[in-house]
Amino acid sequence: MTPLSFFIYVLIAVLITNVPLVGKYVSVIATLVHEIGHGIAAILCGGRLKQIHLYANTEGMALTTHTDWFSKFITTLAGYIFTSAFGLFSIWMISKDATKLLIFTYLAFLVLTLLLWIRNFYGFIWIISFGSLFLLLLVYSTDFYQEQIIYLITCIIFTESIKSACIIMYLSFKYPHDAGDATSLKEIIKVIPASIWGILFFVQSLYFGWQGIRLILNQV
Repeated sequence: MTPLSFFIYVLIAVLITNVPLVGKYVSVIATLVHEIGHGIAAILCGGRLKQIHLYANTEGMALTTHTDWFSKFITTLAGYIFTSAFGLFSIWMISKDATKLLIFTYLAFLVLTLLLWIRNFYGFIWIISFGSLFLLLLVYSTDFYQEQIIYLITCIIFTESIKSACIIMYLSFKYPHDAGDATSLKEIIKVIPASIWGILFFVQSLYFGWQGIRLILNQV
C-alpha cells in the first residue's frame, strides 16, 4: 500500500463510518477488536472472558472475571490500547505483504468470537452478517480486490481507534462519572481522575497512529 492509497483509504474509512446506519454497522469491527483486547488481557492475567456483547450504536461490553485488582486494572486498561496496537499491527502486516495472513487473523477473530463469546442478539446478527459478507468477498474476488477489502477494514480500525479515544477523552472531562473505561479505571485507582485516563487513551492512539503512518511512509 502506497502512502497515497493509504490516505485515500483513510479518507474513505472516515466517510463510510459517518454514513447513517452503514457507518455504525462497519464501525462495530473496531468495537469487536476493543472487546477482544479486554478479553485477551483478562486471560493473560489469569482471569476469564465469559461474554462479549456488541450493540448497534457501536458500544460493546466484555464480561470478564479477574483474580485480583491488578488483573482488573490491566483488563480495563487494555481495550483502547489493544485497538490502537492492532491497527498498527495490521498496517505492519500490509507493509510486509502479509495480506493473506492478516485475512486469516480477521477470520479467526470473527469465528472464535462467534463460537465462544458472543451472547447478545445484535452481536450474533452482526458477526454472522459481517463474517458472511467478508467470507463471500474473499472467496469470490481476486487477490487484488481482497487486498482492497483488507486495506479498507484496516483503515476503519485505524481511524476508529483514534476517533473513539478522542471521544472517551472528551467524555472523561464532561461526564467523568459516565466515561466508559476511563471511569472504570478511576474507580480502580481512585487518586487518578477519569480525565487523566481519557488523556492517556487519546495520546496512545496518536502514538500508535503516527507509528502506522511512519510504516507507510517508510515504504517509499
